[in-house]
Order: sequence, then C-alpha cells, then structure tokens
Amino acid sequence: MAKKQESIIGPDGKITPEMLCLADSWYWAYHNKIALQGGPFVLKGHEYQIGMMQCTKKKRCIRKAAQMAGTESEVLRTLHGMIYGHYPKGVLYLFPSEKDVSDFSKARFAPLIKDNPKSIGRYVQHTNAVGIKRIGTGMLYLRGARMTQKIEGVKKDSSSLRTVPVDKVVRDERDLMMNEMVDMSRERLAHSEIQEEVDVSTPTIPDYGIDVVWQVSDQRHWQIKCSHCNEYTCLELEFPNCIKWRKEGDKEIAYRACRKCGKEILPDDGDWVPAFQDRFADPDIPAGFWISQLNSTFINPGDIVKAYENPPNGNLQEVYNSKLGMPYINIEDRLSRQDVRACCGNDLMEVKNEGPCAMGADVGKQIHVIIGKKLQTGKYRILYIGSFTDLNHLHDLALRFNVQVAVLDLEPETRKVKDFQRQEKYKVWLCDYSEHMRTTEKRKSSEGIIVVDRTEICDISHKMIADQEVILPRYGGDVMEDFTVQATNMAKVLVEDAESGERFYRYKKLGQDHYRHTLNYFYLAAKSMPTHISSIARMRDDMQSEWNPLTHGLTRR
Repeated sequence: MAKKQESIIGPDGKITPEMLCLADSWYWAYHNKIALQGGPFVLKGHEYQIGMMQCTKKKRCIRKAAQMAGTESEVLRTLHGMIYGHYPKGVLYLFPSEKDVSDFSKARFAPLIKDNPKSIGRYVQHTNAVGIKRIGTGMLYLRGARMTQKIEGVKKDSSSLRTVPVDKVVRDERDLMMNEMVDMSRERLAHSEIQEEVDVSTPTIPDYGIDVVWQVSDQRHWQIKCSHCNEYTCLELEFPNCIKWRKEGDKEIAYRACRKCGKEILPDDGDWVPAFQDRFADPDIPAGFWISQLNSTFINPGDIVKAYENPPNGNLQEVYNSKLGMPYINIEDRLSRQDVRACCGNDLMEVKNEGPCAMGADVGKQIHVIIGKKLQTGKYRILYIGSFTDLNHLHDLALRFNVQVAVLDLEPETRKVKDFQRQEKYKVWLCDYSEHMRTTEKRKSSEGIIVVDRTEICDISHKMIADQEVILPRYGGDVMEDFTVQATNMAKVLVEDAESGERFYRYKKLGQDHYRHTLNYFYLAAKSMPTHISSIARMRDDMQSEWNPLTHGLTRR
C-alpha cells in the first residue's frame, strides 16, 4: 500500500490525476472519458451528476424523472468503487425483475466492458454470467427483487438474496419492488462495516417507495443562480411558472425563467442545496436528490409544459412521474383524511350492544377489530373500533355485542383463527385474498372460507367511505386517528407485470393498513346481516345516517 501511495503522488508532493481517480468516482469517469452508449462521459449538460457521484453519505436516494442519468451515475460509482477496492465484500445491484437483470447485463453492462477495455474491462472477470461478475477483488451481484416463495403463508422470501453478503446495496427503480424484498436486501449489509445503501427510482405515487425515502432525507434541490439578479430558482418547485415564452421571428420559444426577475436562467449554473440543513449535517439521514427533465438541456421545456396542460392519452400521472420526477395519484384513487372524517357521526364508541352485530377482525401480532351493523337505509353503522394483542378478548367482544356473523383473515395466523372459528357458536368465516378473480367473491361453505378479489373488495371499502355509506363513531382520540391513517394508507394504481406484460389495477400499501382490511372483513360479515332492530334504535340510526355534523356544520345537544 505504501508503494501505491508514493506512485500516485507527484514528486512535488501535489495530488495527481491518479490520486483523484482513486478518491472521486466522478473525476475517474470524466478523466478516463468513460464511453457510454450515448457517447463519452462529459460534464456539459450533466453538471448535476457531480453532486450525486461525490456525495459521501452512506445512505442516498435519487428521485428522478426518466432519462436523467440517475442509474448511470450509480452504475459508474459502483464500478469505480469495486475497481479501487472500496467494497471488498461486493455489491448487490437490485432490479425489479430477472428480465430487468438480463436486459441491464446485456444492454448496459456488457457495452461498458467492451467499450472501456482499459478503464473497466481489464478488471472484470466471469463476463459470461448474467447475474454475477467479479470486478477487482469483489463480486457484483445482479438480482431481481421478485418473491420466490412464501414460508408457511407468512414470510415472503427470495432465494436469490438469502446468501449474498455485501458492502453496498443499490435498488434501481425502487418503486417497482416489493417492500419485503427491500427489507431483505438491507439484511445483506448486516456484516459489513461500510453498509452503503442507495435507492434510485422514478416515483409513482405519494408516500410510497422512493418518495418515502425522499421525505426523510435532507432533500437536496438543484438551485440555479440567476446571472442577472443572483437569485436562486429551483425549477421543480416553481413549475409551471418557471417556464416562460418569447417571440423569435414567427416562433414562440420556451425558456427557463428566474423566479425574481423573470430573465433566462441555465441549468448548468446550478448547485445542490438541501432543504434541511440539520438533516444535511446528520450522517445517519439519507442524502436525497430530486432532478427532473426541466433541468435537461436535451429536452425543450416548452414540451413539458404542453404535456402538463394536455397530457398524452389523458395520463397526467405519467407527466408527473416521468417528466417532473414527482409522485402523483388521482384524487379518486386514494382516500383522504377528510373523506374519513366526513363519515364520523356524533356518537361515542359503544362498549356493548344488543345487536345483532357483525364483526371483522385482522389477526396478526396485533388484532384489529371493527363491530357494527347494517341499517335499514342500506348504510353501515360502526359501533366499535379497537385493537389488542390477546385473541381471547375477541370472544368477549363478540358476546358483548351479540355478534351473529364474523369474518377474520385466514393468514398469517391460520391455526389461531381456525381454532377461534371452531370455538364460536355463531357463523365465522375466514377470508383469503386472491388476485384477478373472475368473480368478486367465492364462498366455500364446507370449509368456512371466503375467497375474495383483493382489488374489488378494496374498491368496495373505498366507496363506503368516499360516498359516506358508513357511519363512524365521533372523531377524536388515538383509536380514530389510527383508523383514519390506516384507512388512507392504500392507493389504487395501474401496474404492469414485468414478466408477462399484463396490466391490471392493484391497491398498494403505503403504510400500516390493518384497519382498512378490517373494514373489508366487516363489510363481508355485515352485508348479509338482517336489519331487524327496535323502532327506537331504528329511529336513532336513521337520524344518524341522514345527519352529519362535519358536513352540515351543526352542533348536537
């Protein structure tokens, strides 16, 4: 090592280009003119790459628009680190599917080796293997983040990740990966002293995937300094007002404008500025980079404005995601807190009821319960919402509320819920979710199992709240706050299967969502319940279904 240090420091004691190449991945790529598919690695038009590749934080995320060199930056940084021995245990590069691995290996990695024989190729061995390469003294593992098995119906697993110890994990297109596989990839760093972790992705929906990592990061924005007034402008934060038009002959030309003086600004005059200085100084908080096509010198900003105003095929989400690097979801595809609160009545939760009532329960380490009944009006009135850890408490609740029908989830606690089913004298169904069913629901009476299409039952609970078909207890307290959060932690998105190319709608989990599934189970239990209740109770329920203090602005006495 001593000889190597002497050879890269010049005779005058100054740092040499070789020394800079050892320490700086961006300088290494620039100095060696690394050949890429689009031409040599250059500075012009990619000034923002410097900050991404020189960042020293071990946890980083890049929330990017399409074709903004986020993947390229991290690939070069990884190759540089392996060539110079910065990752002795190796690197895991994770893609959404095995097809993505194959495509990357053939279309991106192989050309890098072939076109850069001195800078990269001579360090790479085993190039005939698609999923594993030896680079320098370490191994580069290319893996797909697909679940390969389910252990006892509980744990999602991938054999391709279980035996890979590494110093660095890169998750490319994070939003297209299952959360369980992300967690598993993180475990591959357990025995590393380096533990570098990077997420790169075009975002899809808010509060999911790369957007979650971005939100807790130091949130660095590309701030462009105006050469006229010295004001700084972030195009992503000022869009669409940052794009203006001027006449040049018979043409209207779009240009990027300073937010203060309105004169033209250029992306190459920018610098990365964190929104949170305290997070920037904390080494344990991720560095977050957000870059959009507004900063691309290869894309006309006027075309982005036109796409925003008139989305191709009416798909505004694609414009937000691929051009602006922003998450987006149609308002009708995710419940809001306001939607839930609008369903809240003025009655407190009950501790018992003469019934007959229906019960839904989501059973895991924590048991979430909803009890209520079907009204004459066709609406559903929720009497009780709660959670606890002891399944025996569910027996007591069923007695206090005269539960006649209950639905519990079949997995993951299959043995426990089947025991519960056998012990109760009223009808208990166990619910199993499925995807792409031809019918919404299929009941196996002999087994006491209901199989339902997951997307369709979530559509139903969405409509129940969005259209105020359910009456919730008075808003307030931790339980109702938890219910509100969990009821809104699902979003309906159009997804495409990476292997088959099939497109379908699916609800993505954005956080804890137990109460949302509990509401699904309650609906399945209550929809066939009788509505034979006393005239006094019916009068109260009918009044409750017609009147809502949040929507009418009234005060009940």
